[in-house]
Amino acid sequence: MNKSNFFSKKYARLVSSYPVQVLLVIFALLVFSMFSLSNFKLDASSDSLVLEGDDDLKYYRQINSDYASSDFLVVLFKPNEELFSKQVISVVRSLSDSLEDINGVSSVLSYLDAPLLFSPKMSLTELADNLRTIEDDSIDLALAKEEFKSSALYSELLSSKDAKITALQVSLDATPLYDEAVKERYEIIKLIEESSASDSILNQSLKVVNKKIQDLSDQETIKRDKLIRSVRSLLEDYKSQGSIYLGGTAMIASDMISFIESDLLYFGLGVLTMFVLTLGIVFRKFRWIALPLGCSFLVALFTVGFFGWMDWRVTVVSSNFISLLLIITISLTIHLIVRYQELASKDSLITQRELIKNTVQQMFKPCLYTALTTMIAFASLAVSDIKPVIDFGKMMVAGIFFAFIFSFTILPSVMGMLERTLSDEKDFSRGMTLYFSSFTENNGKSIFIITALLVAIAFTGISKLTVENRFIDYFKTSTEIYKGMEILDTQLGGTSPLDIILEAPISFSNEEQEEEFDDFSFEDSSSNGYWWNTISINRLEGVHDYLNELPEIGKVLSVASGIKVAEELNDGEPLSELDLALVKNMLPEDIKKTLLSSYISEDENQVRISARVLESTEGLNRNELLENISTALEDKFNFKEDEYRLTGLAVLYNNMLQSLFSSLIGTLGIVFGVISLMFLMLFRSFSLTAIGMVPNVLAAGVVLGSMGWLSIPLDIMTITVAAISVGMAVDNTIHYIFRFKSEFEATGNYGQSMLNSHRTIGRAMFYTSMTIILGFMVFMTSNFIPSVYFGFFVSIAMIMALLGALTLLPQLLLTFKPFGKEENY
Repeated sequence: MNKSNFFSKKYARLVSSYPVQVLLVIFALLVFSMFSLSNFKLDASSDSLVLEGDDDLKYYRQINSDYASSDFLVVLFKPNEELFSKQVISVVRSLSDSLEDINGVSSVLSYLDAPLLFSPKMSLTELADNLRTIEDDSIDLALAKEEFKSSALYSELLSSKDAKITALQVSLDATPLYDEAVKERYEIIKLIEESSASDSILNQSLKVVNKKIQDLSDQETIKRDKLIRSVRSLLEDYKSQGSIYLGGTAMIASDMISFIESDLLYFGLGVLTMFVLTLGIVFRKFRWIALPLGCSFLVALFTVGFFGWMDWRVTVVSSNFISLLLIITISLTIHLIVRYQELASKDSLITQRELIKNTVQQMFKPCLYTALTTMIAFASLAVSDIKPVIDFGKMMVAGIFFAFIFSFTILPSVMGMLERTLSDEKDFSRGMTLYFSSFTENNGKSIFIITALLVAIAFTGISKLTVENRFIDYFKTSTEIYKGMEILDTQLGGTSPLDIILEAPISFSNEEQEEEFDDFSFEDSSSNGYWWNTISINRLEGVHDYLNELPEIGKVLSVASGIKVAEELNDGEPLSELDLALVKNMLPEDIKKTLLSSYISEDENQVRISARVLESTEGLNRNELLENISTALEDKFNFKEDEYRLTGLAVLYNNMLQSLFSSLIGTLGIVFGVISLMFLMLFRSFSLTAIGMVPNVLAAGVVLGSMGWLSIPLDIMTITVAAISVGMAVDNTIHYIFRFKSEFEATGNYGQSMLNSHRTIGRAMFYTSMTIILGFMVFMTSNFIPSVYFGFFVSIAMIMALLGALTLLPQLLLTFKPFGKEENY
C-alpha cells in the first residue's frame, strides 16, 4: 500500500510539475503512430467465422482443392417478362457475356448453358451429338420450361421451382498462389507438431509463410472488392429488366468490409455526438467538453496507428473498438474532472499545480485498478477458439492501456496550463444520487427481495440459453445480403453448403473390383473404383434421397443426380453395368465435368454429395441436423465412422457455434477469478471482496438471463457481453468502496459514509455510467445484428451495475459492516 501511494505521489508530482515536457513526449508518440496509419487494415475473410486451428477447416480446403471448387458469386434475376421468352433469353445472354468480360471472372453458368435432355426426350446414345440449349431456334420453350421445373439437375439450381427466377453462377479466378501458401503452412505446422523440440528454423518459416498468406490475402481482397464493384455497376444497367440481386460468399465478405467501415465511422460519430451532449449538459463549460473529447480523439488516433504498425486487422467483431475506446477514455477523464471540481470546491486557496497533483494522486490507484479490471475482461476473450474474438480482446487490452496513459498525462498536463475554475453551477445529478442513498437506507429488505427475484429470473433465463442461430439473422432485412440469402433459401435450394464425403471401405481392392466386373470393361473405361457400379450407386442414391427428404436441406447434388436423369432417359429402367460404362464414355466432356468430376474422385473411390442447408428454416438446429445425418449414415446405411465425413461451411459454422458455451464459461471464469484476486489485493479483505463481487455477478446474470428469456442465442458478439460488462461495471464498485472506506475513516458512521459517498463519487459514477450507456446504445444502429445485441445488452448490464452500485452495494456495506464497528458521537 505504501509503495503504491509512493508511486502515485511521485507520478502526480511529475505530471503537475512538468506539463510541457509530458505533452512533448505524448506528441512524439503520436507522430510515431501516425506513420503507421496507412497500414491500418480491415479483414472480412471467410476465416473470421471459423475456429482457430479447426481440423475441419483443413479438410474443407482439401476437398475444395480435390474437386476444383472455386469461389463464386450468384446473380439472382427475376425478369419482368416470362423467363423463357426470347426477349428475356436475349437479356440473360447479354448479362452473362458482360459478366464473363469482367476481369477476375473465369466463367458464368446459367440456364442458357444447360443441355436440354427432355425437350424432347433423347436416348442415352443420342446424347453425344444432339445436345441443345434453350438458345437453339428449334427448341420448344414451353417444353424447356417444364423440363427446368421438374429436372433433378436444374430445378432450384439454375431456376426456381416455378421457373420465374434464374441464378447465374459467376465463378471467380482461382487463387493458386494463396492456396499453395496455405498448403505450405499446414505442412510446416505438421513438422512443428512432429518435432520433439522447438525448432527456430521451422518457427521462422511459419512466420514467413503467414506473412506471405496475409499479403496474398490483401491482394485478393483488393481484386475481389474491385470485381464486386464492377459486377454491381453492371447489374445497375439491368435493373429496369426486373429484380436483380447479388449473392455469394465473396459478396458477403466484401459487404462485411463495408459494414466495418460504416460501423467505424458512424459508431465513432454517434458516440462523439452523445458525449458532446452529455458533457455539455453535465458540466456546462467548454473546457470540460473539449478536454475529454480531445483526449479520447488522441487515444483513438494513437491506437489506430499502433494497430497499423502491429498489423492487427479489424474484423466485424472488433469494428466497435474506436467507440469502446472513446467510452472508456471519457469514463476515466470524467472521474478526474469530478474529483478536481470537488477538491477545488473544498479549498479556494490551493494552487492549480497542487490541485492537479492531488487530483491525480487520489484518482491514480482506483482508476488504475478499474482500467486493469476492464483489461482483464477483454483479455479473457483469449480463451475463445474464435480468432476474431481473440484478436478483439487483444486489441482492446492495448487500447485500454493507452487510454489510461493518455488520460493521466494529457488531461492533467493541459489542465495544469489553464487557469483554475470552480464548478459553481447546480449539480442536478446530486438529487438523483441522494435519492438512491435515501432509498437504500429506508428499503433494505425490499432491495434484498428484489435481488433474490432477479437472481431467480437470471438463473432460469440462463438455463434457456442456446447457441443455435441462423446466419441470415445476422443481417437486417433491408440489406442486400439478407434479400439475396432469402431468395436463395426459399426459391433456389438453400444457402449454406454442406458436403458429405463417402469413402470406399478400407478393405476394398481395386483389382478385385476390376475382376468382378471384367465382363463390362471398355477400352476407354476405368470402372475399377468402388463407387462406379450399380450396387454402390444404389447405396449412394439411398443417402442422396435421405438428404433430399430432410426439411432443413434444400438442393442436393451428387453422381446420383446424373444417374436419376439417365434412368429417366432409359425409360425409367435401372441402369445396368453396361449402361454405366456407356454413360461415362458417351457423355460430352462438359457434361461429364458437371455431372461426374465435381462429385466423384478420379479413382472412383470417393464420392461427394453436395447439399445446401435452408438457413431460413424456423427453429433450425444445425448441430442436431449434423448429428442426425451422421447417425443415419452409420445406422441406416451401414457406413463405418472412417467411411464418411461431413464438411462445408455449415460444418465450420456449427463448430464455431458449439464452442460458444465453453468460451462463455471460460471468459466469465477468468474475469470473476482474476477480479476477485484483485479485490483481495486492493481491499485486503475477504468480506469486501465478496460484497464487491455480488452486484457485478448479478449484472452479468441478469444480462445472460435476459438473453435466455428473449430467446436470443449466443453468437460471436454476445458471448463477450457478460465478461466485458463485468470488467466495465466493476469500475463503479472499486470507486464506491474506495470512497466509502475513506468516508468511514473520517466519520466512523456507515449511514453518513453512504450519504457522503453518494454525494461525491456517486455523482461521477452516475455521469460515467450514463455516458457509457448512451454510447453503447449507438451500436444499435448497426446493420450487423450481433453488434445491435452487443450494444443493447451491454447497456442493460451497465444500468444494472449502476443500480447495484448505488443500492445493493451500499446496503451490503450497511448490513455486514466490513470496516468495523461504528463510532458513537
